[in-house]
Amino acid sequence: MARQPRTNAQTLLMRIFESWRIEKFPDAPESFAFEVFVSELVMRSYGLQLDEVEAGVVGGGQDGAIDSVYTIFDDVLLDEDSEVLSPSRKPSEFGQNRSLDLWIIQAKRTPGFAEEAIDKLENSLRRLLDLSQDLDELSALYNSTVLNRVRIFRTAWEKLLVRRPRIRVHVIYATPGDVRNITPQVESKIALLRSVIQGSVPDAGNVEVATMGDKELLARYNDRPSYTLPMRYQESATSGQSHVALVRLKDYYDLIVDENGRLRRHLFEWNVRDYQGNVAVNQDIRRSLTTPDGPEFWWLNNGVTILCGEATSAGKTYSLSDIQIVNGLQTSHEIYDALRDSPTLDDETRMILVRIIVTDDAETRDQVIRATNRQTNIDDASLRATDEVQRNIENFFLTQGWYYDRRKNYYKNEGKDSSKIVGIPLLGAAITAMGLARPDKARGKPSSLLKKNEDYRPVFDRSIPLEVYFWAAKTQRMIDTFIVSETAAATVMEKSNLKYHLAMLVVEALNGGPVRSPHGLRFIAGQDLIIDSGDLATLFEQLKRWASSYLAAENVETLERAAKTHRFTEYLLRCAAEKRAN
Repeated sequence: MARQPRTNAQTLLMRIFESWRIEKFPDAPESFAFEVFVSELVMRSYGLQLDEVEAGVVGGGQDGAIDSVYTIFDDVLLDEDSEVLSPSRKPSEFGQNRSLDLWIIQAKRTPGFAEEAIDKLENSLRRLLDLSQDLDELSALYNSTVLNRVRIFRTAWEKLLVRRPRIRVHVIYATPGDVRNITPQVESKIALLRSVIQGSVPDAGNVEVATMGDKELLARYNDRPSYTLPMRYQESATSGQSHVALVRLKDYYDLIVDENGRLRRHLFEWNVRDYQGNVAVNQDIRRSLTTPDGPEFWWLNNGVTILCGEATSAGKTYSLSDIQIVNGLQTSHEIYDALRDSPTLDDETRMILVRIIVTDDAETRDQVIRATNRQTNIDDASLRATDEVQRNIENFFLTQGWYYDRRKNYYKNEGKDSSKIVGIPLLGAAITAMGLARPDKARGKPSSLLKKNEDYRPVFDRSIPLEVYFWAAKTQRMIDTFIVSETAAATVMEKSNLKYHLAMLVVEALNGGPVRSPHGLRFIAGQDLIIDSGDLATLFEQLKRWASSYLAAENVETLERAAKTHRFTEYLLRCAAEKRAN
């Protein structure tokens, strides 16, 4: 059969991909880059950062036709150290009927959709979603990254079962092909795969097995979340450019929900904490929402605070630009749940108080965030992004042509080069690995590393030169790019487990010994020392050999388990010292 010529949609998509790859993963295998590219597009509505997307990529040998896995609980990405997975947290601490989504993605660069790929997915998911099957017993069939990412979903599923979560499973098969050319045989395989998943996850309210082709991927690429939205109101008062308004619950619901009925998660990206679930304050909010003959809702609730760049009013409707809802996430969630599940709860008299503060000044915004959130019981860890040291780092990065995303997705949504965007978690992990010689902590706590003051304060201190932060971010990003390159020839397990250990060894080599305080990076950063690409490749080969020797000597089953231990870290430093001495 003659090869079908490329359509314009295919040509555009692959040119966009090639430009994206050169900018973000210039030395990585095209297959890996395409997996990240497609995963970012599929998961775009969740506002994941590039590092979060990349962490979910599991393809590359023993992957069972699975290229990426993501578990989303209540619209928040779960990682292995997320609170919901902690043995110390009880199921009763989490709300009932919360959403739990599993996303499985397969991405192929070749156009067209093959039966074989779906057959492999069916076999894999039949095993991986079988709760009677111990995942560790499948290590001969699947790489540890696949198993660990699926384990996150299974652990959350089993733990939350008594809380009756709304489970949804999404399997996406994406290629630069045309979905109109899918054969009846492939359609039949898709139906069978859906049936297998429904049998494996019987309590799933929705099972989606979807194909995405060139047009669908292009549509995702061109889709951008809107930060300029209308909001109807009933009464308002104005002071200067800012306002206080009484807004019907249904009109506020329309502001925070998109055309598909999903919460506009991106409007809450600057909020200092996520939804707290079934805590007492949220139970009170829920009762006041579902008791129509009680006092006015806005009498009992502090309302919400919206920061925006501009607010204009015409005909009882505000047009709000650059919206961020920085206080009132709990209230917003409860309104979303109540009106989604029971639209009849809405009536003309039920209102919410909305404060609309118009300012473009970053420091003023931070002051508003801190002040409005101090009215409730909230720990200091949730207010990290508003710290003075965080603003100073952001401003210094800007002078270097880089972007410090202390306010999640701020620079991404402004269209800045994502290869030069660094978030608080990545910078914290880099300083922990390079400036404290603790890559095991950086690897072991991907999402909770800086929640405790004893972890945060040694990493982010006003006395640490700003050049140290920039150098560490730049060096870590260089190492991240190298470790997924063809030169590194890293396995899936090595990519996900050794990047911070390699960063520590780079500093050890440049310094002539380990650095155990960020201040010890002052000279290296001041001189902007870098490691030669050839030396970096040699160092990584040594790291892989040392890791292999450690696993054998200590009888440790997996690299992942070793990478999270301080014992492994100190072993690597001893190996480096012995190499230098010899």
